[in-house]
Amino acid sequence: MCPTHSPEPTLFPFRIRDVVLGGLLLGFATAVIGVTSYFRLSTETALLRESAMASVDGTWNKKIALNVGFLTTGLVRAGSHLFKLAPEPQAALDSIRGGEVGIYKLQGTAGWVDYGAILARADKAMSARRWDRVVGVSRENELVAVYVPRRGLATSRMKCCVLVLQGRDLIVAGASGNLDPLIEIAGKHIEFGQIGHQLALR
Repeated sequence: MCPTHSPEPTLFPFRIRDVVLGGLLLGFATAVIGVTSYFRLSTETALLRESAMASVDGTWNKKIALNVGFLTTGLVRAGSHLFKLAPEPQAALDSIRGGEVGIYKLQGTAGWVDYGAILARADKAMSARRWDRVVGVSRENELVAVYVPRRGLATSRMKCCVLVLQGRDLIVAGASGNLDPLIEIAGKHIEFGQIGHQLALR
């Protein structure tokens, strides 16, 4: 009598199952990260927010925190070309590569605020990230500060972060974009204006 051999178990079905489950989990995790990224500020913008909040006594309530990245703005730019927009708004849309904003309100009264301390704290935090302040204006109960990266700036790759503190309202924002379309539109307007001025003098 010939001995019977039972078929060896194959791992192939289990491998397919593992790949499918892994793909589903990865897709779910990617979707969750993608959705939550809309409500999470970048590191630099969050640093500006913390610099202001740490220098003002009280509790801050978040009104909104929204972050729109390259993919979303790319879809907006692509969709805008389906419509016949005027050159100026089309150039503005073509320039946007990303944007974020956070709006917060202080409970109660702000009291006395040391705007110099806020700027000093923000300067130190942003300098550690290799960003420098290019604008810093303080008057009465209002503070405006604008920061840009030290390196890597060009008209095709512009980035900035803004801090605005006015009374009990705090706004932090960031933007990145390509200024070339706006510069092109501005150049056409300047050229047209010069031609019109020359014709008017004749």
